[in-house]
Amino acid sequence: MKKLVKLIVSLSLTAAAVPAFAGTDAGSVLNDVISRTDAQIAPALGAALELAPSFAVPAPAAMPERAARGISIVDITAKCTENGTVVSAFPGIYKKFASEENSRIIRVFLIADPQRGERRLEVYFTGGDWMEYGLTYFVTNAGEAQDQIKVYPVSDLSTPDAENGAVAPKVDPFDVPKLKAFVLKTFMDAGGNVRPGFSSIAATKLMN
Repeated sequence: MKKLVKLIVSLSLTAAAVPAFAGTDAGSVLNDVISRTDAQIAPALGAALELAPSFAVPAPAAMPERAARGISIVDITAKCTENGTVVSAFPGIYKKFASEENSRIIRVFLIADPQRGERRLEVYFTGGDWMEYGLTYFVTNAGEAQDQIKVYPVSDLSTPDAENGAVAPKVDPFDVPKLKAFVLKTFMDAGGNVRPGFSSIAATKLMN
């Protein structure tokens, strides 16, 4: 490396001195200098390039899961858990539809909407002892009427075999990243409302 630096410096000084020769073609002198030193510079330059470190371009950082208009979803399950059990903010609604003996809230999300404020979504899972896979419901005040709590059965997160529960759902309700993506991209529309394809089976007034 030091040899390469000396050769380059020598070449630069020689080129700078070319105009000082009276009656001499500056281009010819410079070409002659380059041709005589090329055999020495090329091997050294090649070795230097082999030793030079290579730099990898880092991949872009993953963006958080968000829907249109800045709507985002936050997992608040831990804050809603007491003695190992998730406590509902809407306990009365669960008496309005049928459940199997194995039933529990498996996840609670806070839906943040910059235009409409915060809403809550509870993911309710139920199934019999004999069922390998169960049924999933969304219990939420998300929707056009925010003073209403509604229950929505979610077929993609439930076993299609409601009697025996032997068939896995399309989307695993216990896979939190997939669950979040489903809420934002499939369950809710661009305006933050529940999509028309989902129909509620129970509703009650939100009590302040």
